[in-house]
Amino acid sequence: MTLRSLLMASALTLATTLATQAAELRASHNANADEPYGVGLDKMAEIVAKDTDGSLTIKTFPNAQLGDEMESIQGTQMGTVDIAVAANEALANFAPDLATFSLPYIFKSSEQMDKALDDPKIFNLVSTILEERGFKLLALFSAGERHIMTKKPINSIDDLKGEKIRVIQNPAHIDAFKAFGANPAPLPYTELYGALETGVVDGADAANTNYYSQKFYEVAPDWAMVGWLQLVAPVVMGKAAFDKLPADQQKALLDAGMQAGSFERQYYVKSDAEKLEKLKDAGVTITHPDTAAFREAAAGVKEKYLDDDRKKELYEMINAVN
Repeated sequence: MTLRSLLMASALTLATTLATQAAELRASHNANADEPYGVGLDKMAEIVAKDTDGSLTIKTFPNAQLGDEMESIQGTQMGTVDIAVAANEALANFAPDLATFSLPYIFKSSEQMDKALDDPKIFNLVSTILEERGFKLLALFSAGERHIMTKKPINSIDDLKGEKIRVIQNPAHIDAFKAFGANPAPLPYTELYGALETGVVDGADAANTNYYSQKFYEVAPDWAMVGWLQLVAPVVMGKAAFDKLPADQQKALLDAGMQAGSFERQYYVKSDAEKLEKLKDAGVTITHPDTAAFREAAAGVKEKYLDDDRKKELYEMINAVN
């Protein structure tokens, strides 16, 4: 073989190797592209592409194009979705020890939640819980501080009595709203606007950001700011698929996930503040019920679901963060 032939063969081998290693991951979420989920995934994609010189890229599919949260989580196991952002409440159906994150008033504030989710001990425990169930944790996003939208003003916890409130399909959420006196109705997020419009439900919980961005205020114009939950949204990949990636791409994903998680949570706080002003401009009726009654009602729910050592361990770790 001539030197020229040898060089050409080597170049072809290198090109084939690079092409084989290059990969595009499909990331799914159920929000608008310009909401914090989408912005957070875009940041993650930007960092991954840079750190891998383009050998690994992420393409994001917003608005449940690849399925709702439950379908996207299942997709990471079946190979139809590579990365899924889903509310912890949906993921806890697959990893029950994550139920701690679903408990009302588990965090003291969005600032305290941000610090807790940046804590390596908490991140590692959540990662272990998910790996045992076949998932790889890439990041911990936020879905904001949750309030309650309705078709009539809520001035106190008593005003929720008998109201049919859409909740995430999660036992702790169902029990929380029962404790608040409401009639909880589990329903996919993608069906919520229509359910509010037709009267199938009287209200739902949301953060300022998605309440405004999804225009839920058009069909539920009353907004009770009770801050009953700081909603955690893990970003996961199927562990088997993650393990097949080259080590450098695995490291790039994990590094990007940590950076994107912190970025997205801070972005959500900023977005919520901005959207609250827009809600006021849109003429939404905003009330501020005394949350003491909500917290008191929630105490029994916490006690019920902190029912094993690992859930209690996660709770104690969170509670220790100031």
